[in-house]
Amino acid sequence: PPTIYIAITGGSAALAPTDMNAMLGPMLRPGYALTNLLSLLLSMWVFGALFLKMHSIGVDSELGIGAALQAAVRRAPWMFVMTLLLILALMAGFMLLIVPGLILSVSLMLGWAVLMLEHKGPVASLTASHKLVWGHWWRTAAILTVGFIVLFVIYLAVGTLVGAVLPLAAGSMEDLVVYTLISVFVVSIVVNLLVTPFYIALMLAIYWDLKLRKEGGDLAARVSALGAA
Repeated sequence: PPTIYIAITGGSAALAPTDMNAMLGPMLRPGYALTNLLSLLLSMWVFGALFLKMHSIGVDSELGIGAALQAAVRRAPWMFVMTLLLILALMAGFMLLIVPGLILSVSLMLGWAVLMLEHKGPVASLTASHKLVWGHWWRTAAILTVGFIVLFVIYLAVGTLVGAVLPLAAGSMEDLVVYTLISVFVVSIVVNLLVTPFYIALMLAIYWDLKLRKEGGDLAARVSALGAA
């Protein structure tokens, strides 16, 4: 939606990388900020619905797409608030020292899973994520690193292919701009169809693994205490 807004309000010149004034003009208008906000809220809504739908598949329960969207719409504002809090926490961590930022970037990654599956608030979800990861930070960081390498390879392969084909297909700068805009839409849809479910599956796998490790340890401790008593 932000790209469409720039194209409508600024014309084709706003999409040209050589005309910075034409690009910055629409970006400084209130409508551009509202369009970004709408786009982010819609993304949070669909992202949350995907979390619920994929979780239902994982636990072998029935949850239709409509029911998932209906359940996620109530959590979308909280996901938006939590995302802002996460960004502020990471910014503060990286501004103080790089190490706190790296620690928080891993320990807070399960906030979305906690918020959607345990129906906690934004702050409580981030806190619960930190408690889940703490004690297994290095293992979680290693799994996330492998997962992000896979995502990076996918983006790099698609970007390289598109970057090689577009100059050959475009005969002029105007054609290149139009082809680039169209390819961004198409490639974004295709790549997100692969990347988003993979990312959510990775988060769900880590979430349930850590839940079992934490709660399994607590259960073993309770059984030992009962045996001693």
